[in-house]
Amino acid sequence: MKALTPGANAAISGEKCAWTLECSHSSVFGEYAAVALLPVTEKRLPTGDPALFQVTQQWMEWSGTTSSIGCSLDLSRLPGGSERLLLVVYTFSAAGPISELKDLRLQVDNQVELLLDLKSNGESAIVIGEFYRRNDQWRFRALAEGSAYGLAAMGRRMGITIDDAHPARRPYSGDSPRNRGSATGTGFAVSPNHVMTCAHVIEEMQELHISSFAGRFCAEVVVVDRRNDMALLRIQDCPPLSPVVFKEGGGSCALGESVIVLGFPMAGLAGGGVHVTQGGVSGLFGLHNDASLLQFTAAIQPGSSGSPLFDTSGAVIGMVTSTLPDAQNMNFAVKSGLLMAFLDACHVSPPNSPTGRIFSTAEMAREAHSSLWRIEARNP
Repeated sequence: MKALTPGANAAISGEKCAWTLECSHSSVFGEYAAVALLPVTEKRLPTGDPALFQVTQQWMEWSGTTSSIGCSLDLSRLPGGSERLLLVVYTFSAAGPISELKDLRLQVDNQVELLLDLKSNGESAIVIGEFYRRNDQWRFRALAEGSAYGLAAMGRRMGITIDDAHPARRPYSGDSPRNRGSATGTGFAVSPNHVMTCAHVIEEMQELHISSFAGRFCAEVVVVDRRNDMALLRIQDCPPLSPVVFKEGGGSCALGESVIVLGFPMAGLAGGGVHVTQGGVSGLFGLHNDASLLQFTAAIQPGSSGSPLFDTSGAVIGMVTSTLPDAQNMNFAVKSGLLMAFLDACHVSPPNSPTGRIFSTAEMAREAHSSLWRIEARNP
């Protein structure tokens, strides 16, 4: 069997071939990570629908298990104009780095082998190889091309929309955007002139403002990621905002860790100031093992969407996004690693060096107060 390194290539048996992909992290595929096949032109323009994990196209068929994925290909049936077929490994919703997979072993037709060590790879998607035709001969080239923001961002660069969310994505969001004339939520400063909030708070709204005791200012949408319920707003004609602090490296949280939610729930009914609730991290995944979310117990209400979730060091570890109806404090937040990847893609770099102090809830409320803003959205 011929061993390839990134950049090397080898001939394969023909138009009909098969490959297997193994990972030493058992059961990771289908829960945290998945595989996609992208048919493209020589210049990597899309030629047809991708084959996402467990979604079959007419030119391929999945097989295998969650620890050893198999696939059979009929390259002669690729969409018209296809000159290459990219093989991509990615984490659902760019929820974390592919380093969690530890390593990969790819075999093509039991003739070609590629071994990849991913332990130091901080990206959320990686093209590990491509099938291509050269002089009427199909070949496979080993690659290692990563995308920090995941498969969806990789697709956007190619001009194709790809939903890289877990197929059992969260079914409920606490503040539905449909058929509303106005909405309120919470946002937090991530730079001197940018505020982050949930996409569903501002979706379909034409006029946006942020307000606090420091004043009221117009806002405009910069980027919205509806799949992961994130939105970045630019604030117009305002003094410099005070950004929150993230844990360095988008650090993870621990099960049972104490958390604090600061936000503007039930605005107009519960008063105009910041409200504080306390709780703990009750789960490291969302519904159906959605790795982009964590679960927490601090109480939230309508208007809490977009609130930062702080640990006791004063670092943001998530953003409140949804709750499960008829459940006792079963609330969900987008993990900070995904928030930071989104901001990085938007060229926004919030501070990520906490002081190392441990704050009381009262101290945390005082420290973070100036970073919090009520989001006001309406249609005229």
